[in-house]
Amino acid sequence: MERDTQSSRTEADQENGSSLFHRRLKHRTETKFLLHRLTVIGRLSCGAADRRAVLDHYEKLILSLQRIRAGEDVTGLLLLYPQHVLLVIECSTEALLSVLQDLRHMEENSGPILEPRILLVSHDLPRRLFQRWSHKLLDESESQRTLVSDELSPERLVRDTLHQILRLGRLLLNRTQQTTGSEVIGDEVLKEASDAVPPQAAVTRLLQMETLLSPARYISTYHTPLHLRLDSESVWPAGEHLQIV
Repeated sequence: MERDTQSSRTEADQENGSSLFHRRLKHRTETKFLLHRLTVIGRLSCGAADRRAVLDHYEKLILSLQRIRAGEDVTGLLLLYPQHVLLVIECSTEALLSVLQDLRHMEENSGPILEPRILLVSHDLPRRLFQRWSHKLLDESESQRTLVSDELSPERLVRDTLHQILRLGRLLLNRTQQTTGSEVIGDEVLKEASDAVPPQAAVTRLLQMETLLSPARYISTYHTPLHLRLDSESVWPAGEHLQIV
């Protein structure tokens, strides 16, 4: 009897999968879509007084994406500095491509965001960091709370900026769990974690890095099929001249 119980338990484990691989595979099948996080920086074409047009643009874009693909929420963060912008969006693969195409269109047509550059794209996230869409219009003093040393290397600057975004996201996550309501980041949040907001000077320096991809280059690089060269094409003599005896 005990042997039969162990045998049936083993068969059940083999069928359902008891390894970490099977658990993650089950989690993926239960998830409706893959979750990605896009982090973009750019320069504003409008003045500080007209930044709300950028905010309205993304609110309309997010509503449109969620209307087209019901059940696939688009969340994230929009920081509007006096002259620059930092955008973080968490969404599905299809929505990610739509956001990238929108950024490419703005760059090619001198839209509200000039010279957008991709700081990071994180694929297949296990969970959201941003539970809703949040935004903040920063004034000069708020965008300069954290100083940026000119001695920082580009790699260190990228790492520090991403670390600040994660810290700000965790803080907003805790706030979201405690309260609901306005999508505007309150001043009390900035006071509580002023060093978690990347300063405008950091965004300015990051935009000078030639290694950061534009939306057009990213789409071209990661959404174009690869044409791999076969080994038979790079050997001599060519395969058709070889005879197998």
